[in-house]
Amino acid sequence: MILIIKHCPTCDRSSDKVRFIGEFCEVCTAEKLSKRTPGKAKIIHCRRCGRVKGPAGYQNSSNELLETVLAKEICNSKCKVRIEKISEDSALLKITAPAGDDSVTFEKGIELKMEHQICQDCYRKSSGYYEAMVQLRGDKERVAKMEQKIIKFVTMRNGFISKTEEIDNGLDIYISDRLMTKNFFYLNRLVPKASFTLYGVKDGKKVYRHTYYLNLDE
Repeated sequence: MILIIKHCPTCDRSSDKVRFIGEFCEVCTAEKLSKRTPGKAKIIHCRRCGRVKGPAGYQNSSNELLETVLAKEICNSKCKVRIEKISEDSALLKITAPAGDDSVTFEKGIELKMEHQICQDCYRKSSGYYEAMVQLRGDKERVAKMEQKIIKFVTMRNGFISKTEEIDNGLDIYISDRLMTKNFFYLNRLVPKASFTLYGVKDGKKVYRHTYYLNLDE
């Protein structure tokens, strides 16, 4: 069997020394793809909570999330990105990109632009947004315990409490998400009195605020 040895037309490397992708060696192929890869990328942060905007909305920053964001920025998610080093204004990336029927891996240094916006949750918090109100009534100690239970449930699910108001016989809690509030009562086997108030229209549908009344002395 005769072994046919290729020579790269760009650098003259031979196929018995390096892998070839089509007519070119992987080194030259990687260099070409590196030159075509943008040298700048943008990362959007919320200026209040510090979360990063990714495909699924704002999330806590992590290397995995940043790699997903950068892959989208520089190659529309057609490549895989691994962060080697990163700072406020630059990053060194290891990029695996498709090349013909194969792929090549190369390192690329890029400039980073940190863009600061305000995420929807922070905007809603600052504007006092809420979808549900829970009216807790009864013994102060029971009300306080139930309040902490609600706060823990909501924050663990990335919701927020807009405000709380103390009244003579209890507490009113304003919560960001009505479905989350409903699930709290369902999962804790509580049966409050519920009422609904129309407060707007979204995408042609009526939107209601939910009010739940729970007397802890009953």
